[in-house]
Amino acid sequence: MLKGVKLKKIEIRQEEPKDWIEVETLTRKAFWREERIEKIGVGATEHYMVHMMRGDTGIDELTFVAEIDDEIVGHIIYTKDSYILQDDGSKVEVLNFGPISVLPEYQKQGVGKALMNHSIERARALEYGAILFFGHPTYYPKFGFKEAKEFGITTYSGRNFPAFMAMELQDGYLEGISGKYIEGPIYNEEKTKEAAKRYDERTID
Repeated sequence: MLKGVKLKKIEIRQEEPKDWIEVETLTRKAFWREERIEKIGVGATEHYMVHMMRGDTGIDELTFVAEIDDEIVGHIIYTKDSYILQDDGSKVEVLNFGPISVLPEYQKQGVGKALMNHSIERARALEYGAILFFGHPTYYPKFGFKEAKEFGITTYSGRNFPAFMAMELQDGYLEGISGKYIEGPIYNEEKTKEAAKRYDERTID
C-alpha cells in the first residue's frame, strides 16, 4: 500500500506466539538503515531486542500488534526492568517501551498513534505507575509525556534534555520521587550490536 492512500480500520490486539517471526521481520524493516552498517556494523538492532525481550523483560499484556486487513503493520512492546534509583538507594519501578515499529509503507498514517493510545490506556488500566523513556520530543508530548526534569528525575549521568520524557499513569505516582533513571540493559545498543549481527547471520539468508 502506498503512502497517502487512505487506510482502512486499524485493529490493535495482543501479540501471540504465531506473530513472532512476522513481527521481527517488520521491526527489522522499520529500523534498517544502511548508514548504521558503517556506524555500528549492522543495519538494525531493534528486531533482536524484541526477540530477547520475549519471555524475559517484555510484558506480555503490554505487547501489541496493529493489523490492517489481517496484515500486521505495526508493533509495540513494554518492558519491566527500568527504574528510578533514589538517593537513599531505593528503587521506584517504571515502565519503558519500545521498539515501536511500523512498516515503512504504513508510516505516518496513524498506526503508531493507535499503538501508543491503546497501550497507554491498557497500562493505566493494569495500574502501572509511570512510563519513562527516550524518544522524539516533538512527537510524544501529544500523548501526555513531559520532560522528565519536571518530575525531578535525571538520566544515570545526571543529565536532562527534551528527548528524556516521563508520564504518570496513576496521578501522583512520581510525586516526591527524585533520582536517576536506570534503563534496562537491552536498550544499550553498544552492548547489543554484536549479538544482533550474529542473530541476523543465523536467521537471515
